[in-house]
Amino acid sequence: MFGGRAVLSIAIVEDNEEEGNRLEEYLLRYSKEAGEEIKVSRFSSAFRFLDGYKAIYDVVFMDIEMPDMNGMTAATKLREFDSNIFIIFVTNIAKYAIDGYKVDAFDYFLKPAHYADIRMRMERICQYRKYNGAFLRFSYQGGMIRIPTNEITYIESIGHNIFVHTVSESYLYRGTSMKKLESELAENGFFRCNTCYIVNLKFCTSLDGFSVKVKDTVLQVSRERKTNFINALMRYFRA
Repeated sequence: MFGGRAVLSIAIVEDNEEEGNRLEEYLLRYSKEAGEEIKVSRFSSAFRFLDGYKAIYDVVFMDIEMPDMNGMTAATKLREFDSNIFIIFVTNIAKYAIDGYKVDAFDYFLKPAHYADIRMRMERICQYRKYNGAFLRFSYQGGMIRIPTNEITYIESIGHNIFVHTVSESYLYRGTSMKKLESELAENGFFRCNTCYIVNLKFCTSLDGFSVKVKDTVLQVSRERKTNFINALMRYFRA
């Protein structure tokens, strides 16, 4: 499944119903005012949020002071499954959020929440998404994985298998097609240079005849796609 600037999936992990209602109300207000489509999911405890967790959320508003498992412990466990989610702590006492850097928290604010708190942070997140690309989400090894498109170097089709290559790892992506990925990724700077390859243009470092170097890998450009591929490269690097 492709996730660009479409729906923002947000989790609220808050045991206080009144505070949870307030956060949800402000998020929906921001959605209406900013024209950003937002889906909100509510969890009354960190255990419920983490149970069977799948990386389908873009943002989590995490209460720190909760019974059974506090928000900082929950965030530490969350990072084992999801390195990309934006974590925003919500707390009564500022000193509890200072250690947020340990879990790469995006920000924090004090209770009770005010609309300005939500609006400011959501604006920053939406700006980040705008300039740092979208995400590719798909099932992987019994769970879900979410990969920022700006970390994908190229996608390769081998037989009936499709592999997503990133700057650090490669993943088998089942249940999709190259044609579908080509269409979905076109607006994010990707181009299909060959039946077998969709490349991220930002990682193209050289073109020699019918060979293109994508980061450290040399791939073949098909004869029938070469002219359009060169034009796509020129448009990309002029932008």
